[in-house]
Amino acid sequence: MMVTFVSQCEKNARKKTRRVLDAFADRIGDNTWQTLITEDGLNTVKKMLRQTASKSTAVSCHWIRSRSRSQLLWMVGNRSKFDARGVVPVNSTQQAITQFENDWRYLPLIQSLAGLAALFHDWGKATRLFQKKLKDASMLGDPIRHEWISCLLLHALIHSCDSTSDDRYWLTILIDGDLNEARLKSIAGERAQKPLSQLPPAAQMLAWLIVSHHRLPETSDDWRNESAPNMAIVLKRITQAWGYENRRDEKNYHSRLNDCFEFPHGLLSQSFRWLKQVRKWATRLQGCLPLVQQCMNDRSFRVVLHHARLCLMLGDHHYSSQNADPHWQDTTGLFANTDRKTKKLKQKLDEHLAGVSAHALRTAFLLPVFEREPPVAQDIHSLKKPSADAFRWQDKAVGEIKRWRQQHAKSKCGFFAVNMASTGCGKTFANAKVMRAISHDGESLRYILALGLRTLTLQ
Repeated sequence: MMVTFVSQCEKNARKKTRRVLDAFADRIGDNTWQTLITEDGLNTVKKMLRQTASKSTAVSCHWIRSRSRSQLLWMVGNRSKFDARGVVPVNSTQQAITQFENDWRYLPLIQSLAGLAALFHDWGKATRLFQKKLKDASMLGDPIRHEWISCLLLHALIHSCDSTSDDRYWLTILIDGDLNEARLKSIAGERAQKPLSQLPPAAQMLAWLIVSHHRLPETSDDWRNESAPNMAIVLKRITQAWGYENRRDEKNYHSRLNDCFEFPHGLLSQSFRWLKQVRKWATRLQGCLPLVQQCMNDRSFRVVLHHARLCLMLGDHHYSSQNADPHWQDTTGLFANTDRKTKKLKQKLDEHLAGVSAHALRTAFLLPVFEREPPVAQDIHSLKKPSADAFRWQDKAVGEIKRWRQQHAKSKCGFFAVNMASTGCGKTFANAKVMRAISHDGESLRYILALGLRTLTLQ
C-alpha cells in the first residue's frame, strides 16, 4: 500500500521520529514521508514510533486509496495536533467567555464561594497534631478530621464579631486582614458541638463547602429533599460524629485530641500572599451578598453549592498532585501535605490554599463554556472497527440501534437503555459505540462517562 507520514513533532521528538521514518520511507518534505509498504512493515513503523514517543511526538499515517482519496490509518503521540481526519489546523478562532456569562446569574457568587472556600478548606491543618503527623507517617489518623477543625475556626471567626447574624461583619474582618489569632484559638478551643448552625447565610454556604470538600456528611436518614425549608435546617443537624471523628486510638485519644486544638505556628496571619487573596475574595463575596439572599429565597442554593463544590474539589485534587512551588517563601512553618514517593514535606499550607483557590477559580470561570462548548472526542476511528469475536455482541447492539434510528428518523422520541452484563464482557467500550450510533449524525461522540470504581478510573 502507498502511505504518507506527517510529523508535527516538537523539540527532541523531531530527531527521534526522523530516524525511524527515514529508515522506512522517502522524505518528500521537511515533515512528510511517502513510501510503498506492506501491512507488517507499517505495524513495525507504528511500534517503533510508540517506543520513542513522548509528549512532543505527533505523527499521522495516511493510506492513499486513489488519486482523489486518502484514509487516516493511525496517529502516534499528541493527537491534538491533528483533527479527526488527520488534517493539521492552520488557523484558530476564539470567543470571549463573557458572552457565555450573560445567563449565569449566580456565576459571580459561585466564583466567590469557590475562591474563598479554597482559601480556608484546609485551615484546620495548622494544628500541632496534623503537623506532627506529616513528619511521622506511622501516626494514626486524626481524632477529628481537619475539615471539621476548619469549620470550628470559621465558626470562631464569625463569633469573634459584634454580630453573628450579618455576613458583613466577619467579611469586613477578612477584608481588613485583622485576624485576632488569640481570640480565634480561644473560641475554637471551646469545641462547639454544632458549629455549622446559627451562621449568617454566606457563612452557611462557606461552611458547607469546607466540611464537604472531601466527602459528604454521613447520615442514616435522608434530609436532602425538597421539603427542607432552608439550608439552616440541614446544617443544624451536622455534628462531628457524622464522619469527622476517629476513636481507633482510645489509649491516647484525649491527649491527641487536645493537640487538635493547639496551633503553635499560628493561623496563617503571617502569610502576606494568603492574606492578599483572602482580602480579594472576601471583598468579592461581600459584593455578592444580595445574590446570597436571593438564592436562599428561591432555593437555588443547592445548584450554586453543587457547582462551587465541584470547582473546589477539582482544584484541591489537581493542586495536591503538583510539586511544591520552589519560589514560595515559608513564613509560617506550616505544611499541607507530603510527597507520596519520598514521604517528605511538600507544599506549604498557605501555598496549598492559594494554589487550590487559583485552580478552583479557573474551573469556575470556565463553567459557562462547558455548558455551551463541551469537549468532543476527536479520534473515534477505533469505535468503527468490528469488535473481536468475544465481543461481537457490541456490533450487534449498534446494528439494532441504527435500524431503530432509521425507523424513527422523523419522530422526536427519546432513547433509554440499560446495559447489563458480567465484569469483563465489554460494557464500557460498548457504551461508547452505542453513544456514537445514536448521535445526531451517527458519526460523532459526545457523552459523559462516570466510572464509580477507582480501579476503572486508573485504567
